[in-house]
Amino acid sequence: MLHMYLLTVRLRYFPQQYSTLWLQHLHDHFFYEAEHRMTIFHGISARGVRNKYLKDLYDQWRGVTAAYDEGLIRGDAVLAAAVWRNVFKAREDVDWTKVALVVSFMRRGLRALDKAQDRQIVGGLIRFASPATEGQMVGAESEWMKKPFGPEDEEALQGYLKELESTKKK
Repeated sequence: MLHMYLLTVRLRYFPQQYSTLWLQHLHDHFFYEAEHRMTIFHGISARGVRNKYLKDLYDQWRGVTAAYDEGLIRGDAVLAAAVWRNVFKAREDVDWTKVALVVSFMRRGLRALDKAQDRQIVGGLIRFASPATEGQMVGAESEWMKKPFGPEDEEALQGYLKELESTKKK
């Protein structure tokens, strides 16, 4: 679902008359493949049972999409929480470095998809790296962590908190 989500974000930027069709085809292929796997690999031959599982999968997809969209908008902490819930099943013993690797992978993947031409996307010429390739980025110490917290930072934080409060009231 993670790769499908990244492609979904990119397909949203196609011209309107094309994006809806491409998104529908991507999602159709995913769910057809899921149903095929239920039949072949799990031996679920009853159509009603497969439909129930497909409905559950669709509900999960909608939740994943909403959670990741919120994370893209609100920041890496929110995105990391969504990754923790959806990829790591909200395990309490999770290795947070791995969560950070996936968040970094998502951000880098979205940047690469943003730079890709529409022809590359529709031609299937997109390759995703492994989240493990993000180790150097995640392991690097940020210069901002060394910077002292000063009065201008306090003012910026207070302004941000006021802005948050005003948006909650709306």
